[in-house]
Amino acid sequence: MLKSHEKSFSNLQKVLDIIVVLLSWASAYFIRFNFIPNAELGLELLFIKLSPILCVITLYSFYKNDLYKSQRFSHRYKEVLSVINANFIGSTSFVLLIYFFGADRLSRLTLGLYFLISTFALIAMRIIVRNTLRSFRKKGKNLRHVLLVGNGEPLKKYIESVRFYKDSGINFLAWRDSEGLANGSKIPEESSERPDAVIISYKNKDSYKIEEFLSDHYNDVVPIQILPDFSYSLIGHQIEDFGGIPLISVNQPAQKSLELFLKRGLDFAGSFLGLIVISPLLILISLLVKLTSKGPIFYAQERLGLNGGTFQMWKFRTMKETVDDVDQTEWSNKENPRKTKFGSFLRKTSLDELPQLWNVLKGEMSLVGPRPERPFFVEKFRREIPGYMLRHKMRAGITGWAQINGWRGDTSLEKRIDCDIYYIKHWSFWFDIKILLLTFIKGFSDKNAY
Repeated sequence: MLKSHEKSFSNLQKVLDIIVVLLSWASAYFIRFNFIPNAELGLELLFIKLSPILCVITLYSFYKNDLYKSQRFSHRYKEVLSVINANFIGSTSFVLLIYFFGADRLSRLTLGLYFLISTFALIAMRIIVRNTLRSFRKKGKNLRHVLLVGNGEPLKKYIESVRFYKDSGINFLAWRDSEGLANGSKIPEESSERPDAVIISYKNKDSYKIEEFLSDHYNDVVPIQILPDFSYSLIGHQIEDFGGIPLISVNQPAQKSLELFLKRGLDFAGSFLGLIVISPLLILISLLVKLTSKGPIFYAQERLGLNGGTFQMWKFRTMKETVDDVDQTEWSNKENPRKTKFGSFLRKTSLDELPQLWNVLKGEMSLVGPRPERPFFVEKFRREIPGYMLRHKMRAGITGWAQINGWRGDTSLEKRIDCDIYYIKHWSFWFDIKILLLTFIKGFSDKNAY
């Protein structure tokens, strides 16, 4: 019954989206050809012919952005961002389609008007739907009645999430075999009411009880959902279907191909343009490095990057040359006697990092990501700091979430790793933009840079 309601609601949402798209398309046409001068006449039939294509593309884009799945466990702002992203992709795809395959050309002003009107209208409609559902759920309608079974820690987190997301509409009927956990959560231990779903989770030592429960209830019509213990999955997980066999990948960040493509595009464009724009500064620094100390201008150091692969990271030389490999095992510190006077300035202002734009251009690094470390220290820290190697699940960066929060240089490695894991777990293209903006706002100079 619950699945039937969800499917019906999903279909209703699609119908509402189509209505909004058609009204927005008609509004853009009406405004352009009635209130803005120099409009071409006689395009009514063309706009009508293009309407079904626009609806199909928009629905597909919304479907690929999971906007027709249940939004019980998502914030309003996340749904709004998803609507903006999906409508942008859909509108862009529509423009490309008609410009490459259509014989007629539409006004860019009309297309721009449509995007603005439709985005606003689709967001407004989603908010209205959410508010309507919330009012229904407050009256006891459209609720999902859930039975909890087991003593697993994930059940406590599940309850916290339900109570945090006010729009979830989840009602806990009872919590069986909780070993006292139900009392602390103020959930009854038994209920005679039939649940819409059963959520089961046990501690690892009691995992055999899951099999016992399934053997007794696998033939029930009530859906059974298992909450696995992902306490070691710090940056996310993915569930795949491999020929009908479910595969769970732990510590696998959820990254969409489109956003990864945008990230690489930003890296390439930013590093390419950056190298051109700051080329006079690079030349000036090169001359000063050469004039103020003996040795090469640039310095290459082996670092670990994406998936533990090694690469040569480039910097302006800031220290006196050494005949041994002490630089590979020497931790950066404020009193290092090998630093040159000009090198201290470069480190303090982070200007010594500018040659890494070349690493970004080559694809070895990104503009934003966890800072790469030397192999010697990676081997050391991986044994000392839990989750340290997970930072290599993302391409190394020039700046990152840890750096803009002040965790660089000789500061807490644990805090730095926490920031790196947070970044990878919550990564999005817009998160990168935020970090870049904060990097420029806060400046490159830092008291912990030396």
